[in-house]
Amino acid sequence: MSSRVLFICHRMPYPPNKGDKIRSYNFLRYLHSMGHEVHLACLIDDPADESHTGALREMVSTLMYDVISPRTKKIIAVFKGLLSSQPVTIPYFYSKELQSSIDKFLSNYEVDSILCFSSPSAEYVYRSQHYEQKLKNVHKTMDLIDVDSHKWRQYAQSCSRFLSWLYKREGELLLEYEKKIIASFSNTILISDAEKQLFRQYVPDAAIEVVGNGVDLEFFSPLPDVIEEPATIVFTGAMDYWPNVEGVCWFVDNVLPGLRQNNAGLKLKIVGSNPTPQIEKLAALEDVKVTGFVDDIREHIATAALCIVPLQTARGVQNKVLEAMSMGKAVICSPQSLEGIRAVVGQDVIVANSAEEFIEEISGYLANKGARQQLGQNARACMEQQYSWPLHLKAMERLIHA
Repeated sequence: MSSRVLFICHRMPYPPNKGDKIRSYNFLRYLHSMGHEVHLACLIDDPADESHTGALREMVSTLMYDVISPRTKKIIAVFKGLLSSQPVTIPYFYSKELQSSIDKFLSNYEVDSILCFSSPSAEYVYRSQHYEQKLKNVHKTMDLIDVDSHKWRQYAQSCSRFLSWLYKREGELLLEYEKKIIASFSNTILISDAEKQLFRQYVPDAAIEVVGNGVDLEFFSPLPDVIEEPATIVFTGAMDYWPNVEGVCWFVDNVLPGLRQNNAGLKLKIVGSNPTPQIEKLAALEDVKVTGFVDDIREHIATAALCIVPLQTARGVQNKVLEAMSMGKAVICSPQSLEGIRAVVGQDVIVANSAEEFIEEISGYLANKGARQQLGQNARACMEQQYSWPLHLKAMERLIHA
């Protein structure tokens, strides 16, 4: 049964080249494939993304968007947030222009369901001129993705005094906003059972559905004709995302020196867009290459002997782990990086709990091609059995029609 769905995203769900955009894009693609009439409202916070609106129009009946400047928005959001009891996240992702487009659309159309992606998108529902009337009985589903408020509290533990205060404040206010969403929306979604249990520490009786991430098994498939570089290890991810920056810097400081001693010709590739100055400095090291943005990360994954994911802080599910495993690569990661992923440690993926274990595991698998190939084959089989997007998105039909 098809429905008219208003899909509100805090960020344009295309191109699917980073964590939240991969998930929102696959939600959109699934709704379109099931015959729903989708009307999309979103922000564009990267001017380059506006050139991709044509691809989105092929999947939606209406596209409403506003382009924002991240730098300007951050200044305004902090100012507005500190002068109110709002989390800074809300004014950052709020646009009066987009609100106007949504309200104009709702003045002309009835909708069967509203799907909001990430907590800030709820503001467009709450501030709508139709909230108390037309939207009162509309079925509303929120995908929080992960417990964002907890992420800010994690950040607060390793920052300067002012930032620690600001991040702690953000975590506390965002938790209250998440509670408001739980109380006012029909359904709330999180990405994993681990996130569900975490949120229930704060709201024990919260009604939460779990819709996990999948991976595009056809796109991220092994590339057999690519020649592997036997001493190259790779990390992939957006390099302006703080947990990625923290994890890579920790690896370079604590693991790389030990690896150099026993692995001749070792090369670490850091592949991802918008590297911070902290990451760009690492390119001065002889055995580190920082690529910046690449059109296709698959070649960099395929040519590496190993993929490493040494995150020290992580929330939700790491797409970089799913993608590397789907490509049949041996993955060595921290426990935090594997949270929410159902894989057999030691069979499908390797977990290293310390710098010493990273050194030992990486050195061992670099020296044993057969072992890393077997690990990669097991990883691919795990993804095929448990991580196709259609398998994970089956619950969406029930949520949309509820």
